[in-house]
Amino acid sequence: MCGRYTLAGKPVDLEKQLRAQLREDARKVVDHPLFNIAPSAEVPAVLDSAPEYIIPVRWGLRPVWTKPGEKPRLLINIREDSLRLKPGFKRYLKHKHCLIPASGFYEWQNTSGSKQPYYITLKEQPFFCFAGLYEEYRDADGHLQITVSLLTTEPNTLMQPIHDRMPVILAPKDYTKWLNSDQLDHPEVMLLPYPAEKMEAWPVSARVNSPVNNDAELINRVEIPNNNNQLGLFS
Repeated sequence: MCGRYTLAGKPVDLEKQLRAQLREDARKVVDHPLFNIAPSAEVPAVLDSAPEYIIPVRWGLRPVWTKPGEKPRLLINIREDSLRLKPGFKRYLKHKHCLIPASGFYEWQNTSGSKQPYYITLKEQPFFCFAGLYEEYRDADGHLQITVSLLTTEPNTLMQPIHDRMPVILAPKDYTKWLNSDQLDHPEVMLLPYPAEKMEAWPVSARVNSPVNNDAELINRVEIPNNNNQLGLFS
C-alpha cells in the first residue's frame, strides 16, 4: 500500500507536467512544499471530467455504495485487481479516473519487530503522477465533495524487498490515455509496476511516522544497522 507521499516543487512546473492549470482553490494546497501527506489531507488532482484543471480533493475515497448517514470506510488505496474481480469496483475500470501528482512516496519495511521507513522517488522526474480513482458526493450542507484513492499493483524489483505492493505510477505519455480510458478496450493493462531502473529508494528517519512532521529533512537518507540485510540494495 501507500500511506504517505510528498509533493514539493514550483507550481508552474507542476502545471507543465500535468498540462493543466491550477485552479485558484488548488494553489493554496501547493503554495508550500508537502513532505508528509497523510490520508484525509487535501491534495491536488486532475479529474477525467475536467482534465484542463488541477483541483483540490480529499485523500480517502468515499465509496459510492456508502448509505446516507453511514460512516464510510474511506479507501486510501485500491488494488488494481479489484477493478476486475470485485463487482463493486468494476464501474471504475473506465470511469472516475484521476491523476494525483507527487514527488515521491514512503513505504515501511518490516525488520525484526520494527518498521523502517523508506523514501521512494523517480531518478529524473521532479514530479510524477499516481493513477487514481475518485468519487463525488454531497455533504450535509449540500456542498460537493471529491475524494480520491491511489491504485496499487505488484511491486517491481526495487520495491520487493520493502513491501509487497506499490502505487501505480504513470509515465507522462500515458496521462491523457488514463484520463480517456473510456476509449480503451482494456484500461487495466496500464496498471503495471513502474520500471525499477527508473526509480531509487533509501532509508529515512522514523520522524515521518508522525504526520505532524512536515519538513525537507524527512526525505534525507539515514544510516541503518548493517544487520539489516536489505541495506545494500538501496545504497
